[in-house]
Amino acid sequence: ARVRNSLLSNGCVVRGQVDQSVLSPGVYVSPGAVVRESVIMNDTWIGPGAVLDRVVIDKEVVVGSGALVGFGDDWDVANREQPDRLNAGISVIGKNAHLPPNLRVGRNVLVNAGRDEDDYTAFGDHVPSGETV
Repeated sequence: ARVRNSLLSNGCVVRGQVDQSVLSPGVYVSPGAVVRESVIMNDTWIGPGAVLDRVVIDKEVVVGSGALVGFGDDWDVANREQPDRLNAGISVIGKNAHLPPNLRVGRNVLVNAGRDEDDYTAFGDHVPSGETV
């Protein structure tokens, strides 16, 4: 594990890398996973090889192996449904959402609460920046 400039609560297990982030109790970061400039709430599981960059994740979320969340250089593409709130390159994942393995999620993306792997089929393996699931 490697943790740098971060705040980890009791009960976190970090087997990957965490930089400039805040992790709540019960967060598990798998081997090879990277969490950068993010806030991760309670009981979230981040799969092996997943990369999170500038993401806010609510409670009890599952991020599949190899998923890339906060992907791309198109920081200025605001969310189509909430352009006044999601316009700074930060993606938001709602409570109990499940992100499938190897999914790529762009910047300023909102994944609503309770989404499961079937909810991403319209996007294939890439949710473009500025979209809402």
